[in-house]
Amino acid sequence: MAKVHVIARFVAHEGRENQLRALLQGMLIPTRAESGCELYELYESDSRGHFYLSETWESQAALDRHMATPHFERLNKTGGELVREPFEASRSIS
Repeated sequence: MAKVHVIARFVAHEGRENQLRALLQGMLIPTRAESGCELYELYESDSRGHFYLSETWESQAALDRHMATPHFERLNKTGGELVREPFEASRSIS
């Protein structure tokens, strides 16, 4: 089974950095508890309002299950109002 690695990038609207940070931090505990999640870390850039999630999933199926969770849906729904650019995600498979 191939592991899936994801780097997701988020850029907050000016003045919405704290709200986006809180939303992303709220993803950590429930996501790390998911079956198939091997790594889920949040990083904040030195560039104000830039956030990155580094993820490793045991398989594409595990990532697909993650994207169907209520907390991921909340991120999609609420996060769109907080970012000035569309979410960007890069994947690799190993």
